Amino acid sequence: MPRLSITAALIAALASAAQADGPPKNQLQAAVARDLPAYVQGVDVTTLSQHQLASIYSILHGGHSGSEKQALIRSAIGGRYSLRGLLFN
Repeated sequence: MPRLSITAALIAALASAAQADGPPKNQLQAAVARDLPAYVQGVDVTTLSQHQLASIYSILHGGHSGSEKQALIRSAIGGRYSLRGLLFN
C-alpha cells in the first residue's frame, strides 16, 4: 500500500512540474519572441512552425555576426522576409 501512495505522489509531482514549465513550443516561442526583434521586425512568432522556431533559436544563439544572423533568420522565416519574397512579391 505505501508503494502505491508513493507512486501516486510522484506522478502528481511530475505532472505539476510539467504544467509549471509550460509546453516546450510556448517556451521556445517566448525565447524567440524576446530576441527576434533585434534582427527582424514585425514577425508574429505564433505563426511559425516548431521547426522554424528551433532554427531561429539556434541562429540567435549561434556564433554568427549580426548581419549573418539577420540573413539566416529571414531565410528560415521565408515568405516576404526572404530574398526571394522581397524580389518576387
